[in-house]
Amino acid sequence: MSNEKFCPNWLFKIIISQTVYDYIVRDIALFISAKKFISFFSEYYDELDSDEIQTTAAAFIQFLGEVKAKDPFMLLNHFKYSIITDVKPNTKGIFKKDAYDSESKKKYSPHEAVKDFKVFSYSCRSGLTRKAPLGWELQNENELGLISDAINKEFSIDDMIDSVS
Repeated sequence: MSNEKFCPNWLFKIIISQTVYDYIVRDIALFISAKKFISFFSEYYDELDSDEIQTTAAAFIQFLGEVKAKDPFMLLNHFKYSIITDVKPNTKGIFKKDAYDSESKKKYSPHEAVKDFKVFSYSCRSGLTRKAPLGWELQNENELGLISDAINKEFSIDDMIDSVS
């Protein structure tokens, strides 16, 4: 019996979206964002893979280029907002488990994440999705638990070296 702890599907999509957002808006290399998230979440989940994050992020970027998205950062913001409002990671209750609880099986895949982003993007362009309020950015949300902590964590060269060793 395996005791592996897998990242929840919603969190994987947020990690990918934020990695792409940081690449487009803040000019942060994909591998640096991938290492940052892996470094942060390694104590919670066993199976986050840098190559998986980078290749999925690259597929998001390729798709954004193919559809000639006018405001790719806004599309990414809308996608992240829709996931956060669906999952409500800061809400816990009697009938709702912690959104950050690990999964016993891997329920996310790069292919599914890209497919979901494409479907969302086409729906968004057609006006069929919930959009983020003007000025909303995930990094400005402070009460979302682990994802807020991960996004706002400063990642230095020392962290990069530590994650290699």
